[in-house]
Amino acid sequence: MDIIHGPAYICEACDDDFVFHKSCAEMPPQFQKDTFHPHPLRFNVFNLFVCDACRRLMVSFFSYKCMNCELKLDFKCAMSIFNDENEITKCDEEDHQGTTIHHFCHPHQLTRCMFEITNFEKSWGSRKLKCVACKEEIQGTLYICLACKFIIHESCINEMPRQVQRSPFHPHHVLFPQTFLQHRDANRQVLCYACRERVGGFSFYCNGCDVNLHVSCAKYPTRAIKHTCHPHNLLQLGKSIIHNISCNVCGEGCNNSCFSCKKCDFNIHPQCIPLPSSFTHKRHLHQLVLVSLVVEEDTGDYYCNICETEMNSKLQVYYCDECNYITHIDCVLSEVRHPQLK
Repeated sequence: MDIIHGPAYICEACDDDFVFHKSCAEMPPQFQKDTFHPHPLRFNVFNLFVCDACRRLMVSFFSYKCMNCELKLDFKCAMSIFNDENEITKCDEEDHQGTTIHHFCHPHQLTRCMFEITNFEKSWGSRKLKCVACKEEIQGTLYICLACKFIIHESCINEMPRQVQRSPFHPHHVLFPQTFLQHRDANRQVLCYACRERVGGFSFYCNGCDVNLHVSCAKYPTRAIKHTCHPHNLLQLGKSIIHNISCNVCGEGCNNSCFSCKKCDFNIHPQCIPLPSSFTHKRHLHQLVLVSLVVEEDTGDYYCNICETEMNSKLQVYYCDECNYITHIDCVLSEVRHPQLK
């Protein structure tokens, strides 16, 4: 899908939507290059596939497929091979097998590939593809099951635990992996207990309580606080896990952060709790100020100066700008002099 320069062919009935470079239009319907692959390659049409030469995830109308095996090429790579360009290395069946794995997060074989957003924007417009584990838009290296449209980042595969213990949303039971195809009723909509969004493809599951959690929700880094506004502990949540939640006190939507009790479906803004915007703590000389985001030493790492554990950068913290002192809210909350806190 390069910009047209030089001689080209155009379909007049399609209003400039169907244009070929002259060199592209003259590609044969079938060819064979033993220096690359021992079988003949035939012109074909695919929607979503992984090119076995460049390993990119492609959305393309035109491609070439091996007549004897599952090898597929995007049109640009096929042209390079046909023209004996040296950019494409030889590909055999062992190379093809080396790019696939079996993983407990999905019952089918997963194929490793690269993703380029520009290729999708041209073909799919505003449609976004998201990782089933972290729920973020896919980028870089990933694994995919084309038959199921199951897509997961390679980094999420590598960091996937076999089980989750003491999840903040279900701390009393161990959560085990469950694939979407293993659900007892594949037609029913399965919702994540934490964010209330649909679970697609894979979850961490408590069989005894019938609780499903997204991978990112099961491992969500947060802390529980105790406050007089509610009888149960409240979890501090950031915007990545808040969806269609309203504050039980003011009735306004919780867009960036809230404190939540999932058991009671109770949610409250930090400003409605209330939390003091600043105060002096006995362990620090200067005032600590409630802020939404702190970058500690520009490293991207966040550690509480009191409990010395890693922090979630998406959550509010108490911070001293003069000393670069940072702490969890719950680490100092019990010591704040305020009539509503205990």
